[in-house]
Amino acid sequence: MEFVTPNITNLLTTAVGFILFVWILAKFAWGPILNLLDARRQKIEGDYAAAEKNLADAEGLKGDFEAKIADIKSIERERVQEAVKRGEVIADGIVHKARSEAEATVVKAEQDIEVEAHKAQLELRDSVVAMAIGAAEKVISEKLDDPLHRKLINQYIDELDKTGSGA
Repeated sequence: MEFVTPNITNLLTTAVGFILFVWILAKFAWGPILNLLDARRQKIEGDYAAAEKNLADAEGLKGDFEAKIADIKSIERERVQEAVKRGEVIADGIVHKARSEAEATVVKAEQDIEVEAHKAQLELRDSVVAMAIGAAEKVISEKLDDPLHRKLINQYIDELDKTGSGA
């Protein structure tokens, strides 16, 4: 087996070329590449900070909106309660008015009944007077003075009313 011995010129040329390549990369490429990477990192950090700021702003707005919604709901509840109270007041007014009208109707009906009862009593009195005159005429068989008979019968009925034994 033969040993492979390295060729010193090749080795030196490769080493010098590699060192020259690293120096050129360091001089011209590493700076822009590192600057590009730093700029990219700073952009990502800035975007992340902006996203966190936007998230915090969104959370603040969410809290504001929730507070406003709670205020709106409380105002809505107050308005509903006011409407219910107004409705109850109106209902009480309607009930009170209906009761007043019913009471007025009952009073008027009682007055009408009383008037009609009085009319019926007067009609009954007149018919009793007419029957009494007719009966007296038949009994006596002669016609007497009608106004005199009415006066006498009315006096008799008034006396019965005063003593409580009449109609």
